[in-house]
This record gives sequence, C-alpha cells and structure tokens, in this order.
Amino acid sequence: MALIKTKGLIIREQPYKEQDKILTIFTEDEGKIQCIARGVRRQKSGLLASTQIFAYSEFVYYPGKNFGIINQANLIEAFYPLRTDLTKMALASYLLDLMYNTYEFYQKSPEILKLLLHVLFYISGGKARNDLVLVGAFQMKLVSYLGYRPVLETCMGCQHDQALSHFSIEQNGLVCRDCREQSPGYLYKLSPAMLELLRDFLKQPIKQLKDREINPAEAVKISDLLDHYISCCIGKSSKAYAFYKTMLNP
Repeated sequence: MALIKTKGLIIREQPYKEQDKILTIFTEDEGKIQCIARGVRRQKSGLLASTQIFAYSEFVYYPGKNFGIINQANLIEAFYPLRTDLTKMALASYLLDLMYNTYEFYQKSPEILKLLLHVLFYISGGKARNDLVLVGAFQMKLVSYLGYRPVLETCMGCQHDQALSHFSIEQNGLVCRDCREQSPGYLYKLSPAMLELLRDFLKQPIKQLKDREINPAEAVKISDLLDHYISCCIGKSSKAYAFYKTMLNP
C-alpha cells in the first residue's frame, strides 16, 4: 500500500487505547480524513508537537479502510498562543468545529483550508483589532463557498433595496422595515454598521478585515447571526460556539 504525503490541520483529536490518538485532519490533497497516531500520548514521542489540536503539519500516512496510520509528521505551525488564551482557544475551536461539521470525509476544500490558516495566524498572533471580525468573515466566506450565500442587497419580501433593517434566517437574507412583520421565523435587527460589515465580509480579504473596528456587542451579534444561519443551512449546531458564549455570560 502506497504512502500518502500531504499537509493538513488537525481539527479534532480523541484518545485511543493507552498511548494513541485518533486525529481528524483537514488536508490539502485528501480533504477531511481520520488517522491513528500511535504512541503520541507519551511525553517522549517524537510526534507529540505535530499531532496536537491546531497543529498544521506535513503528514505521511498509510491509507486504510476506516483510518490511516501516521508514519511521519513534521510540524509547520503550532499556533501555540491559542493554547494560552482561553477566549482565543474557544474561538479557534469553533472554527475547527465548523470545518468538522461542514465537510464530509474525503471532501476537499483547499481554498477554505487556506483561509482558515490565515484566520488562525492573525488570531493567534494578536494581529486583529477584533478577533470576532475575523470569525465573522470566515463564517460568511465559508457559507457562501458552500452555496448558501445570503442575499444582502435587496429585501427578500418586496425586492426593494431601501430601509433594509433585519436579517431573516428562514428567508436567507435581508428584509426591510415594511416586510419584517410578514417574515416568518427568527429576525436579527441590524444597525447600518452591521449591515456594512456583513457585505464587506463577502467583498474584502481577511488581510484587510483584520484592521476593522466595530462595536464589541455588535460583533458578537453578527457572529450569533451567522452561527445560527450556518446551523440552519447545514443542519448541525456547534457545541464549541455554545461553549464560547458561556464564557461571555458566565
């Protein structure tokens, strides 16, 4: 059986037997895969650093029917600061949770993986004015890439582009003040700044958005909105995001 060599980000880990781990890795070439890393729970394991959660490494593994077997792993980036800041770790864990929930095994998305690595780099390095802006940008770009891009230019009820004031989860986009009373389901009220930021999430690159300032409460509301929207689109909710929210409201 031929060995496979690919770079990937560890998005989930779980103990296996006494010294092993089962790793879920989102790879550049093979998509989302699961591999067994033998002996990596020993402190002296040479694969310890390269097989931890958040590690972006180059992996060599034997493919199998259910699990690959890791033969070699070389660490590229550990994003170590994420482990020393509970809030950053919670946000980063949520992004990994999105990747796990959104993609099936062996489904590839190298563009989204690259985007995620950029976001983790900025959050880990403290290079963003507000980490939630980066999280919101990733949420929006991910859901749009998956084919669920919300309508942010016109009202989903009357198709007009004036007085757009609320986001309708069930209608996949904005509604105006006149149509909101007839809109089914849950609505999020948007300030002009929130609406502008949602649109910029689609148009602007992460590198530009990292310098964006926003009211902290509105940043949380945008992330809540997009998490709710993504959960409805893919039919799965994120426990990691629920954990993050408990940190904000202990």
